[in-house]
Amino acid sequence: MQLREYLRLLTKRAWLIILVMILAAGAAFGFSKLLKPVYRSTIYLNVYPARLDWGLQQSIQNLMRNYAGVIGSRDVAAEVNDRLQLDITPDQLREKLTISSIESDFLLEIDADDYDPLIARDIAQTTAEVFVENIKVRMLEQDQRDRVDVSIRDSALPGYLHKPKVKINTLAGALFGLVAGILLVYVLEWLETDVIRSAEDIERHTKLVILGAIPATAGSHPRPLKRVKSSKRGS
Repeated sequence: MQLREYLRLLTKRAWLIILVMILAAGAAFGFSKLLKPVYRSTIYLNVYPARLDWGLQQSIQNLMRNYAGVIGSRDVAAEVNDRLQLDITPDQLREKLTISSIESDFLLEIDADDYDPLIARDIAQTTAEVFVENIKVRMLEQDQRDRVDVSIRDSALPGYLHKPKVKINTLAGALFGLVAGILLVYVLEWLETDVIRSAEDIERHTKLVILGAIPATAGSHPRPLKRVKSSKRGS
């Protein structure tokens, strides 16, 4: 099938493609609206070496992955839970946290998710405070030249809408509908490849030019088109 034929099919059934796009986008929009919104609050911790030593900096970068694991530990979650008096278990609180280490910038990122943007903020802020306090206590046992300073960069803000992403989901639904609509058009065309409906169909199947046609007489009833299969014969 040539490119011109593809374009002809798309133009002929453009209404079907548009309809599928609208239905898919509407379904994605409706599904997104039914989901309960989840808010995310983010806070960053600065990790500073006591001295500008390359070896110490490399050690800190390796240590930051361990720090990320400590922040997400059950002990820290239990302390945060006690301070905030949340009606959940420490393990449920840990599920709300996502900890990442940005080693190139000497940063620890704490993300807290909750259905309430203010609770998400409190979880992120309190988690950071508990960890910083614990690190300061541990550093008292270290030589002053080898200490690591961990501090909060900025206080956590009320959570922003993390999911669902209504606009993104709706756009993704529309794109899916576009692809599905195009595929549906070609499936329908494939199912109807052996159906002759017009002179153009005959010319396309037989590669011959139609010079004339016998018109229906007055009072006669048009016959339904029959399903025929095209075949190639040698000349």
